[in-house]
Amino acid sequence: MLKENELVIVSDELGDMPPVRRRLGLYYRDTRYLALFQMTIDGQRPRLLSSSSEQNYVCDIQLANPTIELPDGNTALARTISIRRSRFLKDGLHERISFYNHNRFAVPLKVTITLGSDFCDIFEVRGWDRETRGTINPPTFSDSRLTLSYEGLDGVKRYTEILFDVAPSRVEIEERPPEPVLRRSSTFLPEATDTATMTVYLPSSAVLSWDLTLMPGRAHSISLQIVPGEGELSPSMEPFNKSLSQLRNSYQDWLSQCTKLETDNELFNRLMERSARDLRLLLEFTPEGPVPAAGIPWFACIFGRDSLITSLQTLMLNPHIAVSTLRFLANHQGKKVDPWHDEEPGRILHEMRKGEMAKLGEIPHDTYYGSVDSTPLFLILFAETMKWLDDDHLYQEVLPAAKLALEWMERYGDLDGDGYLEYLTRSPGGIRDQGWKDGHSAITYPDGTPVDPPLALVEVQGYAYKAMREMAELLHHKGEASFAQELSQRAAKLKENFNRDFWLENKHLFAQGLDSKKRPVETMTSNPGHCLFCDIVDEDKARHLVLRLTSTDMASGWGIRTVSSRTAKYNPMSYHNGSIWPHDNSLIVAGMRRYGYHWEAEEITTQLFQASLFFPSSRLPELFCGFSLDREAHSTPAEYPVSCSPQAWAAGSAILLFQSMLGLRVDAASKRLFLTPKLPEWLAHASVRNLRVGRGTIDLYFERHGEETSFQITENAAGFEVVIPSR
Repeated sequence: MLKENELVIVSDELGDMPPVRRRLGLYYRDTRYLALFQMTIDGQRPRLLSSSSEQNYVCDIQLANPTIELPDGNTALARTISIRRSRFLKDGLHERISFYNHNRFAVPLKVTITLGSDFCDIFEVRGWDRETRGTINPPTFSDSRLTLSYEGLDGVKRYTEILFDVAPSRVEIEERPPEPVLRRSSTFLPEATDTATMTVYLPSSAVLSWDLTLMPGRAHSISLQIVPGEGELSPSMEPFNKSLSQLRNSYQDWLSQCTKLETDNELFNRLMERSARDLRLLLEFTPEGPVPAAGIPWFACIFGRDSLITSLQTLMLNPHIAVSTLRFLANHQGKKVDPWHDEEPGRILHEMRKGEMAKLGEIPHDTYYGSVDSTPLFLILFAETMKWLDDDHLYQEVLPAAKLALEWMERYGDLDGDGYLEYLTRSPGGIRDQGWKDGHSAITYPDGTPVDPPLALVEVQGYAYKAMREMAELLHHKGEASFAQELSQRAAKLKENFNRDFWLENKHLFAQGLDSKKRPVETMTSNPGHCLFCDIVDEDKARHLVLRLTSTDMASGWGIRTVSSRTAKYNPMSYHNGSIWPHDNSLIVAGMRRYGYHWEAEEITTQLFQASLFFPSSRLPELFCGFSLDREAHSTPAEYPVSCSPQAWAAGSAILLFQSMLGLRVDAASKRLFLTPKLPEWLAHASVRNLRVGRGTIDLYFERHGEETSFQITENAAGFEVVIPSR
């Protein structure tokens, strides 16, 4: 998988997109512009040697020939011809296919590439059926250019233009009727709980062939440029080497802007670097600045909740992510009451899509607002970013949106006036459950019965409390004492009521939520762990909560599960009912550290770090299965089949885990940095260089001595004072 801005490519390990493979394709603005892309050598698929996209911006696929019987009686044995596919995304897909003949004789070779597109909307790819579709035109070829095109029902002409540096020897157009040709059953949508039937299209295609003669010891190559677009044809791309150099430089510039995080553990360093590279890969370059998209392949667009949590996790790495995210979400804040989009004045968006179905209004996701937590998370990020940067210009720019968000919480988010944020979906095309666990059957009573909205989720009350309390501190600092006092009083009342109504004294746990009749949903989940991060939990109850979260029914050995293994709905292979989500764990760990539970935080951090070692490229995925660690059998964490990878808040998790180790907090207004460092036993020392705080930077060095961790300030261009708080 590769992503660059609004372009995404998902292929198999050989670099192909074989026919009728649901998720594979080249995507642009939530539309699949290439659905079929397959290469054969003398009618056979090449043999895979290796496939790597380690640098994130370029993919290198090393292949070899199968055994080929030649017309002159010679035989080109398997693995005597090197075949290399190098590709990257920049304004389109660049691909170079290189051949090198290691035989001592010439090898005539027929290279065939088949290309086609169904121009499916991403929601169709995910399983939504449509009653009607636009018109897919037959492929056309002229002047070394192949054109695939589609006339959308939204009046937009979409095209895929493929340019070749070497003209093919033959071109055959294979036309097929536009109606669906195959229906398949699938259970692999991320949120699926039942067998789904979906329509699959086998598109018309073009078969292009090159008759090559590979001389001994000589290289030969064919280059393609695949340009997706809307409207009029305007294919223009830089040459392969120049574009690749520009892309490489952009990654180097990104990494140079980030805080340098290093330890003596190379495996942990690899996780940190992978996270930084994944964050760069997932950025979308908006007019407001770079904003992280959620994840590949299903959610390669901006999500309010995902972008906000990712920005919170990565303030230590690069606060520019937070600044751009705040500006983007403020500029797309809800302005009116619109039930179809679940929009209300002041509400922060949930998801923004750009495909045909969204433009036509077949789905409400062109700008959809159906999340109950994006708005308080926006306020938390605003207040936290100001703690790091104390940027007066940013404050004045975002403050109006922040005040509207506070008004939404009181006027629209609290449906019945009891002080809690609840949700109730009004859009017939919207999301039923509007918390982060928004899959089917994620919110249930202990017997597995789904809870009907309206519902007040436990973690959302934590977000609301933290939003009001931190906005109160910020407003007080900026001279709005009256409003700040009002927010402080509301926050204090919410905390008091929360610890009364959500706490189950007989079970020593917090309910997952309060249902429409204000009855507690008595299911043990990971959700209350976020409340530790938000400081809403009373001290005496925090001890019980931490104990439950680290018990074996919750902590699997690879991280904390979403629900207890003792519940009726527990399934370690489910999306939300027993799986392990790194971002969920990172917020819980940060909360444990806030409350002084250092050993427990270290234990969960260690579990996640050890899990990361088993995933490709040391990349933490969106989620993985919640099976227990079996040390005697040397078990490994099991992948969830359709987990997004890379995924933004999974990448951000590693950064927040590292920040939690250091107990690092910032108050740029008073030019103070707070530290309570405790390195785990698998780290002896760590350094943080070019940490941006306020208008300057600071460098820190940490070293563990037994159970204690010391620190040094090695550079202090920001002029900050370092404080060691009591907790």
